[in-house]
Amino acid sequence: MADAPHGDDRHAPDPVRGTAPMAIGRTSRGPSRARPLASLCLTLGAILVAAVFVQWWDVYFSIGVPANAPTEAEANRYVVTAGACLLLLVVGTVAARRYVLTAFGMVPFVVGVAVAALFAVPSDRWEREPPPPPADRPICRSGGGSDDCPGG
Repeated sequence: MADAPHGDDRHAPDPVRGTAPMAIGRTSRGPSRARPLASLCLTLGAILVAAVFVQWWDVYFSIGVPANAPTEAEANRYVVTAGACLLLLVVGTVAARRYVLTAFGMVPFVVGVAVAALFAVPSDRWEREPPPPPADRPICRSGGGSDDCPGG
């Protein structure tokens, strides 16, 4: 371009594409690495969503007999699988920013959270136990009317 200083037109606006000049020292925008990373993390996270369900099925499915209580190893396997699942889905959703993949990344993330919560091993993982009674007071089992019970 004739109006560029010193004959250097690298930083002039491109009239065809309508783009602003690039910063000095930057040669091109290059391909983004976020999209393949997002796709990989979301795919692996979706596979682990299915693995969480399969682990729950393996622990609790039985025909004609009551299921055994889950072992410590099965509970630990659930924690590792569900944690890796949710981590991969979060990383995939964050890496997919500014792409249509972000909307698709939210679906497996929400499904992953729901599956991890609903198909927990042991199944009572999220239930709260009632607080134990105070040790210094007797437990009143008579329904009242006794001197052993506080309040009557």
